[in-house]
Amino acid sequence: MEFMAAEHSSTGSEHSIPDLIKFSSDNRWFMDGDIFFAFTGSHFDARTLIPELQNRAKLIITEKEASGSNVIHRPDARQLYKKFIKAGARVYPLHVWGVTGTKGKSTIAWWLSSLLRTGYMGTLGIRAKDVQFVLPTTTTGADALFNTYRKTGEDHWVVELSSIGLSEDRLPLPLEGLIWTTFEPEHMDYHKTTYAYYSAKKKAFSYLKKGALALLGQNVPAADVVPRNPFLRYGDTGDFYILDRKEYEWEQDVRIYTPQGVSNVHLPMPGKVFAHDAVGTVAAAFLWKGIKLEGEFPSVPVRMNHVLMNGIEMIIDFAHTPESIDACLQTVAQRWGNDFVVIHGATGYEPENKSYEIIKVIKQYGVSGAASIIKSLDEKQSEETLKRYEDAGFLTGSSSEVFQLCSKKFKKWVIVGMRDAYDRLKEAGIYGT
Repeated sequence: MEFMAAEHSSTGSEHSIPDLIKFSSDNRWFMDGDIFFAFTGSHFDARTLIPELQNRAKLIITEKEASGSNVIHRPDARQLYKKFIKAGARVYPLHVWGVTGTKGKSTIAWWLSSLLRTGYMGTLGIRAKDVQFVLPTTTTGADALFNTYRKTGEDHWVVELSSIGLSEDRLPLPLEGLIWTTFEPEHMDYHKTTYAYYSAKKKAFSYLKKGALALLGQNVPAADVVPRNPFLRYGDTGDFYILDRKEYEWEQDVRIYTPQGVSNVHLPMPGKVFAHDAVGTVAAAFLWKGIKLEGEFPSVPVRMNHVLMNGIEMIIDFAHTPESIDACLQTVAQRWGNDFVVIHGATGYEPENKSYEIIKVIKQYGVSGAASIIKSLDEKQSEETLKRYEDAGFLTGSSSEVFQLCSKKFKKWVIVGMRDAYDRLKEAGIYGT
């Protein structure tokens, strides 16, 4: 493998950070003396943490009524939080490469951070030096990044920029480079229109430092996206592209054209979509650090992971949109036919139309379906989501119940929509036994 760790300092000192921007919105990265924002979300009400944190936090700010000696109720707490993030983005001495797009964000960001040995923040959590944990949502704010820097001193980061996080100004980070992977409408329950989704993604380019380079996937429209910055293309054609590739059962070799010459990489998963992600990773490493990547790429957590547990052959993939689930199942069906069950981790707040689209995708492969619910605080909403899958003939229940039911009936599983699939399997007595 022809790569090296990025040369960067790790001398972060929280003593140099003004009190104003020592803040957090989650107890997983809270540090004593922080200002703590106790938000009420769809999964969790952080006001329940007040008894635990009120003697450790400098101040607790809530958006809903709460009591406590150092608790302040501010209906505009979320707007105030955004101001703290913007202040932090100006002060924290971080070097950040951003990754946005509809597909491939997590894979590219994980590979790039792994091979360049930088910090990672995105769908798969946070990883920096000896600190690693799963994030509560895929739209977590930059305070998670700031506080991990305070703990570890890691100042080089690859960060996923989700459309919702960009739209809500949670990630206004000065970027040394950016890659926009693909463009297909997504999260329409939030954005409502394709143009609103596109505008949210486009906002990432306003954070590029002057002269920083951008990479665009083949189907990303370039018009008015990068008016100040030069950009390059990657994919099947462009400035970095696939020369050829060879697939094996669950892995592949890819030859990639780069201005430095051909890069030969080995990927631990099949599928052309991952070959494109490898091209984007190679291109980003070259543009950001001048490094040529070659050889073995690491596996990516819950991304086309092929595993065997308790005699059950599984593919575990955090595909969670109809389009990404379809792409995953297409790859699996080419190898397994229709001899498998699809287990989907549905969120309690999953929009009705999204549920029906996912059900349609799974059924078009002629396979059995099962669904477990990742509950929201709205119990009724969670029950309605689960009932849609029940009415479609899916096996349903908690993840442990569904896993146990499926273990008696199926020997090949595809698990989608669960970032914490391995933890849930372990809880069901399947992982690690």
